[in-house]
Amino acid sequence: MCAVGKADMAARGVSVVGVASPDNPACIHGPTVVFERFLQDGSTRKFYACAACRDRKDCAFFLWADQRLSSAKRRLWADLSAAAWTKMTHTQRFHKLKAVRAAAAGERMYCQTCCVLLLRSERAAHSSCSLSSPLTDSHLSHPSTFLPPKENVKVEAQYLFAQRSVEVLVGLAGRGGASGVLCVGAPRIHEAVTSTPSLGLASILMDIDDRFCSFFPPECFLHYNMFNHHFLGGREARTTYTTFLARHQKLVLVSDPPFGGRMELLAHTLRTIEADWRTAASLDPDTTLPVFLVFPYFLEPQVVASLPSLAMMDYQVDYDNHPIYSKGPKGMKHGSAVRVFTNQPLHTLPLPEEEGYRWCEPCQRWVHHANAHCEICRACTSKDGRTYKHCSECGRCVKPAWVHCGTCGGCRPPDHLCAPPLGCYTCGDMDHKHLNCPKRKRSASSSRKSKKRKKRDGKESALPSSLAEERHRDLDILAHLIDGK
Repeated sequence: MCAVGKADMAARGVSVVGVASPDNPACIHGPTVVFERFLQDGSTRKFYACAACRDRKDCAFFLWADQRLSSAKRRLWADLSAAAWTKMTHTQRFHKLKAVRAAAAGERMYCQTCCVLLLRSERAAHSSCSLSSPLTDSHLSHPSTFLPPKENVKVEAQYLFAQRSVEVLVGLAGRGGASGVLCVGAPRIHEAVTSTPSLGLASILMDIDDRFCSFFPPECFLHYNMFNHHFLGGREARTTYTTFLARHQKLVLVSDPPFGGRMELLAHTLRTIEADWRTAASLDPDTTLPVFLVFPYFLEPQVVASLPSLAMMDYQVDYDNHPIYSKGPKGMKHGSAVRVFTNQPLHTLPLPEEEGYRWCEPCQRWVHHANAHCEICRACTSKDGRTYKHCSECGRCVKPAWVHCGTCGGCRPPDHLCAPPLGCYTCGDMDHKHLNCPKRKRSASSSRKSKKRKKRDGKESALPSSLAEERHRDLDILAHLIDGK
């Protein structure tokens, strides 16, 4: 599932100012997050929105922070949550697996519409549904190989690791003598671990895709929103999570989050999991949870800013079903842009030589063969799979096709258009960003509370027209959801 995307929010002048809290109003995906919108006049206003969806068409929840959520709307969202997640319990859906396993592959079926396993003799009740058959034993233990990936880019687009990347990641996770793997949105890692007893690893998958309820028992799969650390399975699921943490003093976390997600929210979740693990497993407060986070190299600044303990490995992660981050004909010319970020010492993590990786003695880490060591920078500087070149004027290595531009004061693509660097979009100064602008107007919450915002005696609300229109859109979306329920 995709959280509110950085580029999407930045275009509208929005930033995260508060993580999801149990005290925040809740939508169907759990507690909402506090954002701050920067208005054209330089003022700001805070609001609550879904932690999981960046498009209001996918989750319509919206509430200005200086407004009160009415009891009617609170009940409405509670009803919508109940309608969204109570079709069948996890236990009910998984219980069918035993009977399906006992049947021949040709008799096994999966209803993609109802998200349940069934036998061929039961297909009449699903005559208008989309059915998958036959199902082999491998399909049942590796459901990601036949379940259609979610394709809504703004909600829960799923891209699945290629087999070779699965093997490398599982190998990395198992190097430190771990007894358990916590998979946060990495179903193929979970499938590989649970189907290979010889690894000696236990695994639990925490993912927003509840279709896995049909294939993994409640003690191995938790319906979960990683952007607000919310267990959609309720108290039972949280207890299962805590029990798993308590059993493994040697634990590794592997996460493959949606690339459009807010890193601030994900970082808070990872820190929360680490704190929960220390408490549950009775560990020292300074014990570090080994983390392997999969994310694009070009988002390294956001990752390091939110999780400074992580460093980027040079391993290129491939996906089976991604049009770009794969080795197919449409894949990137210089290899996938996706990397692994970890808090483990890089010199302890070997990469496969047969895939073109080598050991760099000065850097004391494994790098891609195209990543040439620069004696001036004293590092292997390539990020994107090409061999970078050193620019003496910039004092750093840059992409090989870039040229130094005197107007811009740095290296740029040869066909670039010169433009001044961006500063504060509130006042235009270059020495600070909008969050720290001294001319920024703060939210006048107290004055807004006193304004009339509803029609009374046939008169229109005192809200500005744009906000009034936004409120009407909210009501239209909510009405649509109620009608569709």
